[in-house]
Amino acid sequence: MVMIITQILFVLILIFLIFTIVKQVQILKLEKRFDAFSLLSKTVDEISFFDQFSLLINKGILKCSKALKQSSFFVKYAEKYEKYISFEEKGTKEGIDYVSSKLFIVLLFVFLYFFAFLIRHKSFNIMSLLITMFLSFYLLDVLLVIKFHQKRKKVEEDLLKAIIIMNNSFKAGRNIIQAIITVKNELEGPIADEFKKIYLDITYGLSLDVVFNRFYDRVKLEDAKYIASSLTLLSKTGGNIVRVFNSIEQSFYNKKKLNNEMKSLTSASLFVFRVLVALPFVFTFLIYILNPTYFNPLFEHPLGIALLLIIISLFILYVMVIKKVLKVNME
Repeated sequence: MVMIITQILFVLILIFLIFTIVKQVQILKLEKRFDAFSLLSKTVDEISFFDQFSLLINKGILKCSKALKQSSFFVKYAEKYEKYISFEEKGTKEGIDYVSSKLFIVLLFVFLYFFAFLIRHKSFNIMSLLITMFLSFYLLDVLLVIKFHQKRKKVEEDLLKAIIIMNNSFKAGRNIIQAIITVKNELEGPIADEFKKIYLDITYGLSLDVVFNRFYDRVKLEDAKYIASSLTLLSKTGGNIVRVFNSIEQSFYNKKKLNNEMKSLTSASLFVFRVLVALPFVFTFLIYILNPTYFNPLFEHPLGIALLLIIISLFILYVMVIKKVLKVNME
């Protein structure tokens, strides 16, 4: 019982430390934003411990990235992380930095794994160590995918606003570059970040259809693909850009209206789906609280590990099938 309480306290302290570090990093970002408007200049002695710790971690990641750049495999692997870099981070962050961060996370979890084994006084298990390393290696990927989906959802919500602003700009006699500048200045968030990239691509001399095709490749939205296809057709056959954007605006407006209606109709089904997905985790947690040794055979025996993998695979398949059934396509 004492061992269980010690482990729970250790986990709670670890969560508190992580939360504190994240909070301090956010505070430091805000401080840096307001430094330019402050009358008091900071000296080196005023750097806080968390700021120094953050700088130390960043230096370690940069050194690791520099070493990984020598390998063509890691350089190729890092290319898929380029889409997660925002416009403001261009030049200061690279895809290889995410690979370095993943390696740092693996080292942290391996350290915590050995520390937990020292506390529990149990024999070393190579299988659980490999599972820990595998899960920790893809932890950052999960967080980045979640962040990417949130960004894509926000872009999808604001894309109609961007089209309306561009269309109004065309009606006022402005050209395409002026319309894009208006969008990136008027809007904020992920959509403004994407239009800054669009503006940068145009200034490099890329054609309008190519620029919006690159936009679609970044966000993977059907609406962006529709814009790119329309502009490609416009560039090849000619036509009135105001009329084209009028059509795009009307199409997006009707689609958004239909989406809102479908969300209201399927909200009850989505709620039931979320409850059914959450129930296994709730029951697992309750059983573990009542009997901490109940699930031990699943981790201590090869057959148990195989059974656990089958259960997880079936659960993922169940979630994917139900999501596919509930998804309504309005193409």
